[in-house]
Amino acid sequence: MGGLLRLAAVLTLLLLMASPAFAQGDLIIVDPEGYLDRSAIEDAARPLLNRGAQVAVYMVQSGGDDDFVNRLIDDGLARDRVTAQSNMIALYVALDDRFSSIRYGDGWNAALNTNNNVDQIRENDFNPGLGDNEFTTAYVNALEAIDAAIANPPQPGGGTVINVDPEGVRDNILFPVAAGGAALAAGTVGAVAYNRRRKTRAAFAAAEAQLKEAREGAATLITDLGQRFRSAEEKAKFDRVSYTAADVERLSKAQRTANTAFVEMQGGFKAAAEGLERYEHPAIEQIDQATAAYGEVQTSAQAVSEQLAAVETTRTELDALARQANEEIERAKKA
Repeated sequence: MGGLLRLAAVLTLLLLMASPAFAQGDLIIVDPEGYLDRSAIEDAARPLLNRGAQVAVYMVQSGGDDDFVNRLIDDGLARDRVTAQSNMIALYVALDDRFSSIRYGDGWNAALNTNNNVDQIRENDFNPGLGDNEFTTAYVNALEAIDAAIANPPQPGGGTVINVDPEGVRDNILFPVAAGGAALAAGTVGAVAYNRRRKTRAAFAAAEAQLKEAREGAATLITDLGQRFRSAEEKAKFDRVSYTAADVERLSKAQRTANTAFVEMQGGFKAAAEGLERYEHPAIEQIDQATAAYGEVQTSAQAVSEQLAAVETTRTELDALARQANEEIERAKKA
């Protein structure tokens, strides 16, 4: 009996010792050129794996954000650009493109999204090593910083909140790689990264301002034209009792042409809005495309306005001729 009890105790102990493994995550390392010390990366990732994180490390020669997203999808860590496994933590570098990126799932929002802490980690822990060509050190420092943030999440409002991510990537920035192997000081790396983010923010803000101006301008023109068309339609009700059949047909044809153009213009406005709505987090390129589309709507609105003005002018001229004819009739009667 005592032997059975001891055996049961040993099995229980083994189960307890093994149980954390069920909560552990997986580690993916993609480094086709062999830049990284895999053992060092594995050691740095282990605390995150023990927390149940799905960790992916990509070190490729060339690529970019699209390549990063496609790799995450292929590895089952993401469904699309904005939907990822909640426990995912992924680091990516495309060396030739001087591109670095960190993506994470919603499960790590408290640690990485608060005050945009991931940006601080990328700037202070990831990019300096990349700039110095110390690639393993860069990944190790970033992984350790992420684990520290999870262990002690930042307090909301405890730092500057910076969100310059028009595509919802949360994590995209260029890193400076030392040309010819020359090392760059960490302070220089941070300054360059900051200036780039500042320029990105400024460019994105300018694009949004231009979009707002173009959209509101187009909407104002549509509203104004709508009122003018309603007024023209009311006047058209009396055309048959005011003008000749030929003049009525001429007015009706011109107004139908203007109305058709107006409907097409409204369709262009709707298409511009829907085109932008396809992107949950539109990039500057998509914003610029929508701005251009609203600009085309404004150009079309000017053409429609001129067509409608021609109808209004024709009606005014016919009214003037009618008044003149009536005045001549009155003068003839008095004579």
